[in-house]
Amino acid sequence: MKKISQIPFVKKLWAFLREKKILKKHQQVADFWNPIIKDYEKGKIEKYSFKAKKELPDNKIIWQYWGQGFDADKLPEVVKICLESVNKYRNDYIIVRLSDDNVSDYLDLPDFVLNKKENGSAFNRTFFSDLLRIALLKTYGGVWLDATVLLTGNLREYFTEQDYFVYQRDSNEHHKSHWESSYAYYWGWNPDFKVRMLNSIFFSKKESVMISTLLDLMLYYWKTQNEIIDYFFFQILYDQLINGMLINEKCPVISDTIPHIIQTKLNGECNYITYEEAIKQSNIHKLTYKNIDIEMFKKIMKEKMHIDAN
Repeated sequence: MKKISQIPFVKKLWAFLREKKILKKHQQVADFWNPIIKDYEKGKIEKYSFKAKKELPDNKIIWQYWGQGFDADKLPEVVKICLESVNKYRNDYIIVRLSDDNVSDYLDLPDFVLNKKENGSAFNRTFFSDLLRIALLKTYGGVWLDATVLLTGNLREYFTEQDYFVYQRDSNEHHKSHWESSYAYYWGWNPDFKVRMLNSIFFSKKESVMISTLLDLMLYYWKTQNEIIDYFFFQILYDQLINGMLINEKCPVISDTIPHIIQTKLNGECNYITYEEAIKQSNIHKLTYKNIDIEMFKKIMKEKMHIDAN
């Protein structure tokens, strides 16, 4: 006998109720941001600019951050593999890897940011890195790659030619139901779904309008709030900006499903595409270091992706 949760009608009802809850939360976060954005348009919110503390080539920097430091003995194996792939395919970029100990060598962040990060508040390393990436990109330009981003080729010049670039939700995606069933809190194509961009991979020229605006508003949040309203509050801010004040600043849309394919296949899904096809489609892949069979991953890299991870 099937469990009640496996009955098709019950599954559809549960998915409907879950989506309704998610959309309600997204709207609450949007309603939080909208008056702040209006105040920003009116010049009521402070604008920030940081002085570059290092002389680096404009826009040709790969930024990476691992708060605890890059001691190889302490890094998760997936992170080590990803870092080595960036070393291999950095081309003419320089790589700057930051930890909590050396961020101040590149930027002087406001005291209210450092205090909240260091005092064990809700503003942990995950949310600090959301802020750090846009502060670095505004000041220096370049590309932010999470430490769990795997490269299987050089970075495309097309991305660096844009004022900024992030992967976004593509309305023409052919496998929407597949992605929605894999993680409904991130994937959605309902018009009211507001988490529609991946900020793990972020290209930008320095002083870009989008990056500058995101930085000012994120710093306002850090200065005035004591809790994180939602895990995806950054992504929802971006969605409100590109559908409002910065509607003319939206970058070209390339589906954010693409850099997630390899990891989703490792999770046992995405059977509509092979590993070989996935790495032909993209050379940038967002992975996770959590709950991964590293030996199986290395085997797949060698046999299916033709990459030696040793």
